[in-house]
Amino acid sequence: MSDLPFLLALSFIPNLGPVSARSLISYCGGTAEAVFSTPKGKLLKVPGIGESMAKAVLEQDTLKKAEKELSSCEKLGIQVIPYDHPLYPRELSFIFDAPLILYLKGKINLNAQPNIAIVGTRKPTEHGRDITREFTEFFVGQGINVMSGLAYGIDITAHKTALDMDGKTTAVLGHGLDSIYPATHAQKAFSIQRKGGLLTEYPLGVKPDARHFPARNRIVSGISKAVIVIEAAERGGALITAHQAFEQNREVYAVPGRLGDTYSVGCNNLIKNQVAKLISHPQEVLDDLEIIWDTKDTQLDLALETVLSPEETKVMNYLNKGDAAVDHIFHQTGIPMSQLNSLLLSMEFKGLIAQAPGKKFRKK
Repeated sequence: MSDLPFLLALSFIPNLGPVSARSLISYCGGTAEAVFSTPKGKLLKVPGIGESMAKAVLEQDTLKKAEKELSSCEKLGIQVIPYDHPLYPRELSFIFDAPLILYLKGKINLNAQPNIAIVGTRKPTEHGRDITREFTEFFVGQGINVMSGLAYGIDITAHKTALDMDGKTTAVLGHGLDSIYPATHAQKAFSIQRKGGLLTEYPLGVKPDARHFPARNRIVSGISKAVIVIEAAERGGALITAHQAFEQNREVYAVPGRLGDTYSVGCNNLIKNQVAKLISHPQEVLDDLEIIWDTKDTQLDLALETVLSPEETKVMNYLNKGDAAVDHIFHQTGIPMSQLNSLLLSMEFKGLIAQAPGKKFRKK
């Protein structure tokens, strides 16, 4: 059986954060499944695991909840991506408190191109919107996925601009994927799914909550190679994202503004305190990051990255004979079923295979 239901069950345990969960997995032999079969006495020896936590781990209700969640996500077309999955964002996996589980609705593979975040105030000036459009248009033209948080102002301007250019954009949400906040952005969220994705660490049914959004922001910055702040007041979510990016060793850039302007204070302070680098044109970001990525080279670069693993080669060789169901691929290749489902999903995102009628797979 896949380890995914057990990882998901761990993520449901109250007050068990991703850092403690990974320590628990490591202590119990390296799998989440092993955690649930570990005696209570041994669990109590794990640092940070007390009586109530150990009792919660051994509750069977969490596993039932995980199985129900997986079934619901499948019906809604939501991918459940654990931290050890090939589709889990590589950059994000390096941060200290990377989520144990991510939920994704959409077509984006966050490891297939550079990701850059654009954030800022919820009440931008028209100049701020213009700068956001300029930067977004430039990045989308270079094949970059623009990250943001679907909030009012700079966030939604970046998302809309990317969509208008038929480019990739990803919105990270502070709630479950069965709702959209703010509700007025629901139509744009639907459009984002078609070319990019909606991403969250929160399961279905979790509503927007003030404490979720700073946590959400660490994912926006953690996935991105850089965070760009365009207009920010003295306090606000954009500054939280910038400081989190700085702590995660990501590059932070800010567009300066006039002294005395309310929504220039945050950007100017980031530059003054050497948290962010001053920029006036998006090309400066690519030059600084040494990203060479344009629309002419995108397909070539992706093709060079698509080096088949031995397991992928086995699957491709078998699919040369025609469409095949998962259980047939399993019997013919000998790849464990727990690994095969993840492998097929990864190959589908790479464009190597596609779903065929009758829950079968075929070569593209």
